[in-house]
Amino acid sequence: MTYLPRILIIDDLFGRTHSDRRNEERANLCGQYLLEDVTDDEKGKGGTLKVKQPVAQAVFFRGQNPACSTVGDTVENDLEVTLSVIREGWSEPRSENPCWSMVLLDLCFYTGPVTKQSDRRASGMPESRERDNQPKHYFGLEILEAIHKEFPDLPVVIMSSMPRKNVSREFSSKGALGFLPREDTHSADRLKEMLWRHGLIQDETGEIVGRSRSLLLALRSARRAASARRNVLIRGERGVGKELLARYIGRHGSKSASAPFLTVNSAVLSPTLFASELFGIDRRVATGVEGREGLIPAATGGDLFFDEIRDMSLEAQAGILRVLEDRKVTPVGAKNSVPVDVRFLSATNFAVEELASTGRFRPDLLDRLREGGTAYLPPLRERREDIPMLVEKLVRESEAKNSAAIHRDIDPKAIEKLCAFDWPGNVRELRNCIFEAVNNNPDVEHLVVAHIRLAGSRSGVGAPQTVAATIAQPTQSVDGLLQYLANLPADEWGAAEIAGKLPEIRAAYGQLLARMVKAAIIATRRPSVDAPEGKVLIHPAMKLLTGDRSLTASKAADLLKRLLKEEANTANAALDDPLLREAHEIAHRLRPKGQPKATGVSDGEVDRGKGTQK
Repeated sequence: MTYLPRILIIDDLFGRTHSDRRNEERANLCGQYLLEDVTDDEKGKGGTLKVKQPVAQAVFFRGQNPACSTVGDTVENDLEVTLSVIREGWSEPRSENPCWSMVLLDLCFYTGPVTKQSDRRASGMPESRERDNQPKHYFGLEILEAIHKEFPDLPVVIMSSMPRKNVSREFSSKGALGFLPREDTHSADRLKEMLWRHGLIQDETGEIVGRSRSLLLALRSARRAASARRNVLIRGERGVGKELLARYIGRHGSKSASAPFLTVNSAVLSPTLFASELFGIDRRVATGVEGREGLIPAATGGDLFFDEIRDMSLEAQAGILRVLEDRKVTPVGAKNSVPVDVRFLSATNFAVEELASTGRFRPDLLDRLREGGTAYLPPLRERREDIPMLVEKLVRESEAKNSAAIHRDIDPKAIEKLCAFDWPGNVRELRNCIFEAVNNNPDVEHLVVAHIRLAGSRSGVGAPQTVAATIAQPTQSVDGLLQYLANLPADEWGAAEIAGKLPEIRAAYGQLLARMVKAAIIATRRPSVDAPEGKVLIHPAMKLLTGDRSLTASKAADLLKRLLKEEANTANAALDDPLLREAHEIAHRLRPKGQPKATGVSDGEVDRGKGTQK
């Protein structure tokens, strides 16, 4: 597959053809601009120029009638035929070719009879009429005006040897995006820059698959936003690939190819965890605690991507806003701030402005997160022509993951079925469908309609039998668990799946909290002569869990008792553990009044005197 941009060049000199030979002026232009001529109108007229590393593919069109003129012919401009050529490659592109990436448009088109004298100056060129050279009558401007009216999204750049100052205001007002001097000494580089800024070009890495006009417009918007290295907000429905677009922005706007790109699920930035996750932890925050670099310092010089910002807590929002204002962070427990240089990329599938209007999202933070612009990624139903390319890629990926020796063919009727579906889950849902089809039919040589099971027919759709059937298993880490929980499709579970499960969920939650408390106690206890296994210290343990160095001993005691009493059954089980029972007793001695009694421990079993723990 080629990712070369495909441009249309409308020019009376380079677009003409000869009956007996190639257009040498066109060949020279291709060599100058590093273009691969794919016009296919000069077959059998001599060898073609081979460009080793072309900047783009080019289709040439004269914009006039006849395209091949000789002495005695009269050449006239033809706007209608010109628009039909543009329309064919824009509104009705063939499956093997993407839509026009850009139009390079000449200004002055010579018309009139082809005489022997004019033919000697340039083969097939007419004498020209007086108005042809008058800027206000340039045929190129007439074409430009018509393009802007019928194809407003089609990028047009003027490529001419005429002075730009005479028509600069005119072509700008009619929709041209720039001017490319025909004899520029850095022609290829200038064209490449124009294509990067204005052209509709595919992702050259192939990570974002597709060449539909809506997708290419989205990629152009992303590149433009990336160039300023300012914060960008990415919008799009679930499953469209917002993180891929964020990475695309990162590649096109980073200071170097090795610049970091880090991702954080906004849901894990809880009021108690966000500071340690984003800013890091000073190694001196508590005894025995290893320091940890935060995500923001780790991303300095690159990008930090916040996935689904509507799930971010207000406390985390306030902390991020401070970083955006000060451009520095203070790790938990540290006295000194650390300067950071990070671009924040964020994504949402929700109208976050509604949250801002009701106080659930900070409007000032929203303004900062989209100061560099907003990129919109269209849903799959708006770019159905990309589905065949996506299916091809996903089938090969699934075969590779399953170590399949078969390189199966994809039946056209299967493609038709996939293209006809609306895909509410977008690319993610399509991926699941293809992976299921390949996994369930590992030895077939053709992927056919019978293998495709759409929503409503696939097992588990609407009411998954198990959580594990719908998402990947968590990694053996706290971050992995948080990511796992954040991605649980709980809102998609049916009645049969959730009926009577609340007590079990609450019990499991309580057990998890008890285990985390025990881990924190083990991490902070101090060995001594009297206690070789270490002394239980609930104050440092709770500071470690919360990441809050200012947490008082009394509040630590209250917190520990709450964590160990999320559920009565859980409390009974937790206090069977000697370490947790000792910690609970210490907490009761520190905070004996106004607190509910823990199951399994009576008031008479602990010292009710007040005290502090050093």
